[in-house]
Order: sequence, then C-alpha cells, then structure tokens
Amino acid sequence: MTGDFQTEDLIFMMKKISLNMEVQLKRCLDRRDMSGTQVYFMVYILRHHPGGSYITDMCREIGVSKATLSVMVKKLREKGYLRFQESQGDVRRKKIVPTEKLIAEGNEFLKQAEQMESEICSGLDQREREQLWHLEQKMLRQTAAEQKTEKEKNRRLQHEDSLSTTKAV
Repeated sequence: MTGDFQTEDLIFMMKKISLNMEVQLKRCLDRRDMSGTQVYFMVYILRHHPGGSYITDMCREIGVSKATLSVMVKKLREKGYLRFQESQGDVRRKKIVPTEKLIAEGNEFLKQAEQMESEICSGLDQREREQLWHLEQKMLRQTAAEQKTEKEKNRRLQHEDSLSTTKAV
C-alpha cells in the first residue's frame, strides 16, 4: 500500500467486495424461482442447522435483521423448502426446519455453493484466508460496539425528551 492509502479506500473496497459477492451469488446460485441469496441461506441452514434453528438465533449468527430474515423465510416456506416447528414450551416460538424438498435438493445446492466459494477464494492461500477472517471478525466487533453505543445514546435522548414532555405537562 502506498502512503496515499486512505481509510476511505478501505471502506469502498469492502463495499465493492460485498457488491461483487452479490453478483457471484446471483450468477452461481440464482434459480428461476429463487435468488442466489435465498439459495445460499438454505445452504447455511443445511450446513449449520440441519435440525432447524430459531430465527432470532440465526439473525445474530449471520448479521441480518429479523425483518429481513422473516421475509426470506416466508418466501422459502411458500416454495416448500422450509417449515415451522412449534416449541413445546412456548407456542409463539417456532423453529425453522428444512423440509424434505430442501433435503432432496440440498446436495445440489451444497455443490454449487462449494464451487462458488472455491472460485471466490481461489486467489488466497489458507494463511491469507485465516488472516482475512480474523480481520473481518475484528471489524465486526468494532461496528457492533459502535451500533450498541449509538442505540444507548438514542435511548438516553428519548428518555430525556419524555422527561421534558412530562415536566411541561
């Protein structure tokens, strides 16, 4: 890197990588009735939660909002790939479980995902992949801490506003 290197360049590069990843998902995994992102989410379920998991847990794991994941789950349920399984202790809490259809088509999804992942990471050796993973984890922790601080600040401001409103009344 040169002396001209700016943090802005790093941020834009990460955004560019993210956009390129979306293109790869679309190119490698898109189907007539599903997006590449939907297929890759099912690959995630097959790899990490073949017995099912709860939406809240998966939101934390993959870093998307509950609303975003709920929409994706709804679409995949309509297509017959996922179903809900009610919890015995709490009928409101439902586990997302792969259907027989997903299990039957899962090997093909896994094969396509592995090929795509191999293409994307082919320019990095194992040591570089591990180093990148650690750096990404570090950046995620930092952004999560900043988001938490911002939420706490907003809560304090809202609380102060409500106290001011109460005093005015």
